[in-house]
Amino acid sequence: MFAQLNHMAMISPQYPMLERFYRSHFKFRISERAHHDAEASAVVGDGYVGLNILPRRDGYMGGIDHFGIIVDSIDTVLERMKRAHPKTNIVKRPSYRPFAAYSGHDPDGNVFDLAEKKGDNLKDVYEEQQEEEWSDSNECQLRRFAIRTPNAEACAEFYADVFELQLMNTPEGKEGYHLTDGRVILSLMQWDIEKFGGMSIKRPGPDHIGIRVPDLKAFKKEVKRLADKNTFIAARPLGGSKEADIRKEHFARSALGKFQMADPDGNWIDISDD
Repeated sequence: MFAQLNHMAMISPQYPMLERFYRSHFKFRISERAHHDAEASAVVGDGYVGLNILPRRDGYMGGIDHFGIIVDSIDTVLERMKRAHPKTNIVKRPSYRPFAAYSGHDPDGNVFDLAEKKGDNLKDVYEEQQEEEWSDSNECQLRRFAIRTPNAEACAEFYADVFELQLMNTPEGKEGYHLTDGRVILSLMQWDIEKFGGMSIKRPGPDHIGIRVPDLKAFKKEVKRLADKNTFIAARPLGGSKEADIRKEHFARSALGKFQMADPDGNWIDISDD
């Protein structure tokens, strides 16, 4: 495959606690090569995809923020963007970043990081993920990054054309365009303000992530056990009031998994065991 979705990122003022949440619930690993200082993000991974949990700095919003792609050739990506998608763009990133040589945006302004598979920017957990002994080593796997955006079809065409992601059939009763690198799914769902009747408006942008677990029944028991043991890393249940129930139903309509919940920061997670 020409391109691989290699990381997802979120922003939080309590990023060390979220690291513990994802490690406890999904057994994601941390990099032994990462620099865990006061300014660093928390980075965990499943052996194929990394999850960056970034500290919330001044001027930035919290929540699910962006995803990253590694490709065979950045030059090819640039040529395709300039040729067929002139309203998209990329910018060079600082050389010290461990996963992104560039950052770019799609036709709707959704941001992604970009690196080359053999590039110097692949460090820490991203370098380790290229090593055979860590590949696919985790039973729980980051499987989906979902975006709700005003021009979902145009964005889907962009990712298929530039990155050669393959369009999948949309499951019956679900919405959106779903593209895959062979393992991880990038979902582009239509944003329309009318979709938010009865609940607060959620602006366009990253919507939720999807994680596969080996046994959903066992996972639900573990979620309860962890909540009973340490409420600081407890998952947030969905629903419970009129508006919260509407939000829960809204999320379920766009989810591809079997069970939905939120992390301690309220980031939506779609859980599946298939």
